[in-house]
Amino acid sequence: MPLYWVTMKSAWRQRPNAALFLLVSYFMWAAVSVRWILFIQQDQGSLALLSALLILFGMLMGLEPVLTHGSRWRAHVYLTVQTMLVFIASLFYFEIDFFAILYLPLCGQAVYLFPRRAALIWVGILVVCDAVGQINQFGWPEALSFILLYTAGLVFVAAFSTITLQAESARRESDSLLARLTEAHIQLQAYAGQAEELAIAKERNRLARELHDSVAQALYGMNLQAEAAARKLIAGQTDAVMADLRDIQESSHQSLQETRLLIYELRPPLLDETGLAAALNARLDAVESRSGLRIVNEMEDVGRLPAQIEVGLYRIAQEALNNVVKHAAASEVRVSLTRIDSHIVLEISDNGSGFEPENAAGSGGLGLAGMAERAALVGGALAVTSASGQGTTIRAETPL
Repeated sequence: MPLYWVTMKSAWRQRPNAALFLLVSYFMWAAVSVRWILFIQQDQGSLALLSALLILFGMLMGLEPVLTHGSRWRAHVYLTVQTMLVFIASLFYFEIDFFAILYLPLCGQAVYLFPRRAALIWVGILVVCDAVGQINQFGWPEALSFILLYTAGLVFVAAFSTITLQAESARRESDSLLARLTEAHIQLQAYAGQAEELAIAKERNRLARELHDSVAQALYGMNLQAEAAARKLIAGQTDAVMADLRDIQESSHQSLQETRLLIYELRPPLLDETGLAAALNARLDAVESRSGLRIVNEMEDVGRLPAQIEVGLYRIAQEALNNVVKHAAASEVRVSLTRIDSHIVLEISDNGSGFEPENAAGSGGLGLAGMAERAALVGGALAVTSASGQGTTIRAETPL
């Protein structure tokens, strides 16, 4: 008995609404049995024989998941035996058309047990058996109405069972796809976290180099000058000491400026105060006044954006403008910032000397990889269009 329930549960998992189908099948079986036993008056021998056929049919129907589990040929044997039981019962006495009702659960089981082609063959066999039984009972053409009625029932059960199986298959496929998408989403989140950590590490390394090359060297020089000034003070060389102190003051002022610049680069205050568009406007004004470039400003007021997007796009614009000033030999740079549907698009183009992107990608001199990483960190993409003598266009697009 435990094996029976284990097998039943396994079969039910493979068939949608298996328990409901079995319950409805037994209602059909009970209706036929009650009508035969209570309302058909026959001799005791016939009553006992047909009752035995009905009892055997009901037992086999309940045992079907165990009898057919994992075997196609056993399923064919099961349906053959059940069909013969119904067919024999339908041939016994005149006006016993209702036995054909038992073909209906067999039709549904055929759809569940076999591939489509084999199931259709079994539906055809059941239709033929029903037609033979009805003609035997009522003759032709009186049997035609019963044949059409039960054929429609068999086709309906087959179609409904097929649709139910397809719906269950689609549901399982959707569940499987959802599970794979969830797993992929988790992996993408992990990759994004790793990329962000890598970007942070690169930024820290850059700042460490900046500090070492500027502030640390200046502090080391001030330390040497202070030691020299102390020795000169002991020797009474006050004029030389004053000169050293002025050098130390100038170096400390320069170091303070460089430190403030590094702090500003971490996150410009204007980003927090007024947003991306205003911060870029201030940057463009500074570049125009310092470099003499003609700035064509086509930026829209896109409103406040998520902090990560503002920082990422600002850094991309900053790097692109630095490249224009240092490498492009351009006279004009055009900057646009627009909101297109649910995307923010930043585009910086110049009329400079241009370059071949495939040659510059590996050198790292223009910081293209860093700009692409910043775009990827906010879920966007970076596109670079350039050619020698035809200027350069940097386009960064990110979803909101």
